Formats: sequence, structure tokens, C-alpha cells
Amino acid sequence: MPKSDKSSAGRRPPTEASPVGAGTAHSADATSVVTFSALSEAQWQAIRPPRENWPDGTDWRSLIEQAGRHFWEWQAERKMWLSTELRGKPARERKKEVDGVLGLTRQLQKAWADSGLDDADLPDPGLKLREQRAEVWLYHYGTHVSPYAGQSDPIQEHLYWQLMSIWIDAGGQLDYSRKKDDAGTPYGPLVDFLALTLEAVLDKTYQPSGIARIIERHRPQIAKARGLRRRRRSRVLF
Repeated sequence: MPKSDKSSAGRRPPTEASPVGAGTAHSADATSVVTFSALSEAQWQAIRPPRENWPDGTDWRSLIEQAGRHFWEWQAERKMWLSTELRGKPARERKKEVDGVLGLTRQLQKAWADSGLDDADLPDPGLKLREQRAEVWLYHYGTHVSPYAGQSDPIQEHLYWQLMSIWIDAGGQLDYSRKKDDAGTPYGPLVDFLALTLEAVLDKTYQPSGIARIIERHRPQIAKARGLRRRRRSRVLF
């Protein structure tokens, strides 16, 4: 898996609706064999300290593991669709073919209905089935191809969203501080939590600056969705 910026407590997005597809991510390599199933005990023990008091009554470790597994399930599903449905052709070329087939099928369906050859005046079931097949293909194209323009990876963006949502649910804040050094290096409990969980799930490391960019990118949408009070972007410690 390609490295990005270097530096634990449902197949559908939560009700607050993550902005999947909005923004640019450090794109995960969909062809990577790296997968995640669970946190090791060492990983979990490293992840726990950034949050001093994990509230009782919730299996926070399980929630983090579930977010990681869902990420890799989505990646595997996308990879499978691309390998079977594009048939080795460029995505746009394959879409053009399916668009053409759908248009012709609809024209034939209309011609058949206008012909009066079917006394029942119902759509031909065979043509209708093919029309639906093309529509489903285009729906999946819009899910597995369209949102990935450039370096965008909405599946990974959703992972960031989920991990920060877990942090909020555990009582954490969406903020960080900056050291008084030349780079103004970001640090704080949330920076540590995201760096550790993302390294465990994605098998790559992030620099504090990369974590800070993730927080800044998602904080407004998460705060708005959850009705959180607006906070300062960061604190600089002197």
C-alpha cells in the first residue's frame, strides 16, 4: 500500500450521513492485499491512553474494529466490481457501451409497445429485464467509479468520519494543539488516536500534519451533523 503523510477504545453510513465523496483523501490502494480484521492486544493498549476515560457500557474496541472491517469490505467489493464489470476496458469506454445498450433497449421497448403486437399492452419482460440490468450497472458505476476522480477515495474518507464519530461518542473533542516549534506541529489526544487507529487499520503511518488536515477537513461537517458548538480551529501552546 502506498504511504501517505507519516506520523482503539453497518455497511451503510450512520444516520448523521457522512459526506462520502466530498473532499480529497490519501487514496487507499484498492489492489492491496492488506486487510484488517481485529486490533491486536498491543494495538488496543496503545490506542487506549489518548482517551483518559472511556465511558462504560460501550465496547469501544469493537466499534473501531467494525469500522476497519467495513472499510476493507467496501474496498474488496469495489475491486471485485471493477474486475468483473469493466472487463478490462477503460471505465468511461465501458460506461459509454452500457449507455448505448440502455438507449437501444428503451427504443426497442417503445417500438414494441407502439406496434400493438402485444394485446396485453405490457412491457416485454425480456427487454424490461435487460433495461433493469443496464440501470443497475450504471448505478454501481456511480458508486464505484464516479466518486473516485483524481485522488479521491470516499471509502477512506468515510473511515476518517467513523473514527472521529467514535471519538466524539466517547466524550472527546474535535480539536488539537500546536507546539511552539518552527513547524507548529499538531499534537493532542485526537491526533494520537487517529494516528494509532489508522495505522492499525490501513497499515500505514501518518505525520501529525496529515492528521491535522483530516481533522480540519471533516470537523465542520461532523460538528454540523451532530449539532456541536463551534470551537477554535486549534490551540497554540506557549
